[in-house]
Amino acid sequence: MDVTSAIIVQLRAALWECCPFEFIHKLDRTTLLSDVALELTEDVEAFTNKDPAANNDPFRIIQAYTSFKAVLHYRLAHKINSRFYCNVNLKSDFLLYASIISSRGKLLSGADLNPACRIGKRFILDHGIGTVFGETAEIGDDCYVLGGVTLGARGISNNSTGKRHPTIGNRVQIGAFACVFGPVTIGDDVFIGPQCTVTNNVASHCKVILRTSTQVIFHGNDNNLRVLPDTWSQG
Repeated sequence: MDVTSAIIVQLRAALWECCPFEFIHKLDRTTLLSDVALELTEDVEAFTNKDPAANNDPFRIIQAYTSFKAVLHYRLAHKINSRFYCNVNLKSDFLLYASIISSRGKLLSGADLNPACRIGKRFILDHGIGTVFGETAEIGDDCYVLGGVTLGARGISNNSTGKRHPTIGNRVQIGAFACVFGPVTIGDDVFIGPQCTVTNNVASHCKVILRTSTQVIFHGNDNNLRVLPDTWSQG
C-alpha cells in the first residue's frame, strides 16, 4: 500500500464513524477524498523529511503520530466545511458533519483545529497536544508548529464575528506553548520561540524569543534587540 492509499483508509475510517452512509455515498461521487489525500500526502512527506524521530518512515507518521491525526481530521473537516461540494443539497449537514469529524480529531490528538481556519500546504504539527487554532486563523505554506500553541482572539467572551485570529506567513516556526492573539500578521520566515506571547505584527525574517521575563525580536541577522511593548496594558 502506498502513502496516499494508507491516508485514504484513515479518511474513510473518520467518515464512517462520523457520518451516515447516505452522506458518504454522495461524497464518493466527488473527488473530495482524493483531493484531501493529496494534500495530506504532502504533509506527511514534509513531516518525514523534517522530523528525525520519524526515521524516514511515512507510515509511522500516518499510523502512530497523534499530531498527524489532528491534521488529517482538520483537512477532511475543512474541505467539507468549505461547502465546496454543496451541490448535493446538504448544506446544513455539511457543517454538522465537519464539526463531528473535527471533534473526533480532537479526541484522538488533543489538538483543536477549527475546521473553518485555513492551513497551507506541507503543514507540520509536532507534539500537538493542547494546540488551538481559532476559526479565522490563517497559516501559510511550509509551517512547523509544536504543541500547546494557541492562535486565538484577544478577548475571552463577546469577541467580534469578523477576523479575530492571526494570519501566519510562509515557512513560520512556532515553538511549544507560544500564543499569538488577535488579527495580527506574522510575516514569512519568522521564528517564534517557546512560551512567547505575541499581540503585535511581526515583520518577515524576525525571531521572537523569550529571555527571562523580557520578550524581544531579532531583525534578520541583526543582533540588536527591540523589546516588545506591553500590549496587554495598552488595551
